[in-house]
Amino acid sequence: MSVIARLCWVGLLTLPCCQVLLHAVSVHAAQGLGADAAERLVRETWYEGLPLDEAANIDTAGAARLVSMLQDPDESEHHANILVALGACGQPSSYPAIEAWATLPRSGEVDRATFRAWQALPQALGRLAPHDRRALGLLTEQLDAEPPGWHFRQHRGARLATLIQRGAATGLATSGLTEADKLLENAEAESTGTRKAHLLESLSMLRAAAKTD
Repeated sequence: MSVIARLCWVGLLTLPCCQVLLHAVSVHAAQGLGADAAERLVRETWYEGLPLDEAANIDTAGAARLVSMLQDPDESEHHANILVALGACGQPSSYPAIEAWATLPRSGEVDRATFRAWQALPQALGRLAPHDRRALGLLTEQLDAEPPGWHFRQHRGARLATLIQRGAATGLATSGLTEADKLLENAEAESTGTRKAHLLESLSMLRAAAKTD
């Protein structure tokens, strides 16, 4: 029961007042999260992950603010949250911004914030894919990723490439799309060993989610 409903129930608010307040709340929710609210959302520390239901309500102004923050190296500490938020809201500006960040030339040792953002990238693309199918293309590229020119501590070379590939498989599963199912199935048929096992796991996750929808 909401706070407003509780106040009505105990008689601290009259019914007309409750109706006005509930209407105001519903109108505010329908308007979505604007620039300031979106920025506050991604600046928070979310120990259990960014709340996707809130991120999905980010409007065009909110997305524009996040795109600006994603382009700012000084905001790198928040880039992981920003990527996921842009994916979840599915605004028209989301894919170009995410794609530009993902393809930015990098070399040598990256910092922890950048590595965390790279780990969040597959989820961001998976959440975005139902809104913008171009996200599937980027995930497909990462499914066969070669060792990148950058590294983070012990994550480098083939080990880092495997991490990126596994993230892409999980991102495809997150999308819940029939096209993603086919991409994972084809990749699994051509794979062996631990790669094959992870692709099967991702396929199972996608199909299990589809059954509950």
